[in-house]
Amino acid sequence: MEKVNEFFDKLFNFIPGYIFGLIGFTAGFLGNTLALIFTPEYKMWKYSISVLGDLTGGIYLRTGLIISGLLAIPFYIYLGKTLKDDNVNEILRKGAIIAGIFSSICVALTGTFSGVNDFIKFLHGNFATFSWFGHTAVFILFSLAMVKNPKFSKAPVYVSYIIAGILIVYLIPFFITNFCNYFREICYSFGQIIFTIMPVFEWVVYFSILSWILFISSYILYNKI
Repeated sequence: MEKVNEFFDKLFNFIPGYIFGLIGFTAGFLGNTLALIFTPEYKMWKYSISVLGDLTGGIYLRTGLIISGLLAIPFYIYLGKTLKDDNVNEILRKGAIIAGIFSSICVALTGTFSGVNDFIKFLHGNFATFSWFGHTAVFILFSLAMVKNPKFSKAPVYVSYIIAGILIVYLIPFFITNFCNYFREICYSFGQIIFTIMPVFEWVVYFSILSWILFISSYILYNKI
């Protein structure tokens, strides 16, 4: 672990950690934009993001997910290092970093596994779900750490709480639709009604996560943290 810390300390002396966040945001946003441009048959309000990944321009979306996920790892480690302070609980800070690394790996794996067969689709769906849970933990834990650190104002704390709330609210209908799809005899028709809002809601979640990375990276850059 000590050698890993030394490696990242040397890396951040050469490349500031917020750069990874900014490039990661760009990769994710650009990949998504190109995927939409080259897939005119895809409808954002009708199909999930996973469907886009399997269509004509899906390679751009998947590549963006992989690159942004991998770049988010050093970004979260750097963010965790900036939060180190006597007022910040070490378990909380390290927990936030671990959640960040976990969710980033899940994002990269979500882009890696897409389509082909039922098993690959199963992996894709589970990694996407894990990434949503991971990011919810990321936003909550980092915001709790930021509250205790004098280098951070209330703005990034509030933004983190808001986006964590968006994810939590999204997960409620997500589990309702999956439950109703599995237990069709109980509430399948109700689940189908709820599902109509899910594609748009999923895009809101996707852009919220990217926006958080952009905001926090820009905040660190602007305030020279």
